[in-house]
Amino acid sequence: MKLVVSFIVSATLANGLLAGGDVDRWLVGMPAWQSVGLLAWANYSRSADLGNGFVLYPILAIGGTLLSLAAAVIFMRQGQHERVVAIPVYVAAALAVAGLLVTFKAAPFMLSLRHIGNEDVGLLQDAFDGFRLWGGVRTVLQTLAFVANLWSLAVIEKHRSAG
Repeated sequence: MKLVVSFIVSATLANGLLAGGDVDRWLVGMPAWQSVGLLAWANYSRSADLGNGFVLYPILAIGGTLLSLAAAVIFMRQGQHERVVAIPVYVAAALAVAGLLVTFKAAPFMLSLRHIGNEDVGLLQDAFDGFRLWGGVRTVLQTLAFVANLWSLAVIEKHRSAG
């Protein structure tokens, strides 16, 4: 069980960082960018999301998902477990996978900023709206994955203490 817990702790850290950034972007950043304007958002996103974020965000998203999946697979292979322990481990992995899959809907909007000129307001608006929509869905899924990771740790600890 130690190996499973190690993977879940690591997944919790990666998914927590990702979820925190997502929640900040969705609840604070996107409304502010909508107020400041499309051009400011596009320029910032080109520097941030398509700059350092182009490396960091995939590392966190893919890493957190792989760690959650590894925990679930190892947990499953360890044999019989009470359902109360298994559910959060599997839910965390499923939510992390779902969040990563939704990224395939959100990412093209962000990546399109590489090719959209600042004068093309209609395409900038489409990119903003699409990224806001799919980024919001992704935020919910990735935040729930983080919560499920925490839930997994709490249930495993409670189960260990009781047994």
